[in-house]
This record gives sequence, C-alpha cells and structure tokens, in this order.
Amino acid sequence: MRRAGEIIAEILIDKFGPDFMENAQSNTGLFSYWAELVAEVWPHENPPSVAAHSRIKELERGVLLVEADHPGCVQILQTKQVEILSAVQKKYPNLEIRSITFKLSRR
Repeated sequence: MRRAGEIIAEILIDKFGPDFMENAQSNTGLFSYWAELVAEVWPHENPPSVAAHSRIKELERGVLLVEADHPGCVQILQTKQVEILSAVQKKYPNLEIRSITFKLSRR
C-alpha cells in the first residue's frame, strides 16, 4: 500500500514537473532551517534567543521575509542582516534569494 504523501508527490510531479517538487522541497528546508541558521550567525549564544522570537514568514520574488515578535528582535536581526543573507544564499543557491527583510509580527 502506498502512502498518501507518495501519491500526492506523484500527482504534483505529473501536473507541474520534477522542478516544481525540487523547488518545493528546497522551500520547506529553508523554513525549517531558521533556528540552525540563527545559531550559525550567533555561534556564542546557545541557543540564540532571537531564533525563538522570529521565523521565516515567506519567500517571494527573491525576497526573504522574516517576522519577529518584538521590536528589539527586529533590531538585533538587522545587525546581522548581511551574515544571515549570505548564509541563506550559500545553503540554498537555487532559491536565488537577493535580499532579506524584517518585519514586526502583529500577533
């Protein structure tokens, strides 16, 4: 018996092609990579508290939007903007991320 995920993947590949699935898997990896990325950028904090108060919200047209739940976290992230962008570009070159933006969450 096949799993539901296998069936869905097969349908998506048939409809959109194998490149679509590779891109979707890369995007998923990017979103789950956030805490690890923050730890790489701030290697002396274990675990960096900014990771617990922020997350990747979306990736659209090469712009990565990161949302934080406190203005101080937004400011802290902005101080490492270049390093964060560089780490993401190195880990996910096929996503062609050109810039990163930080936003205060409305939650």
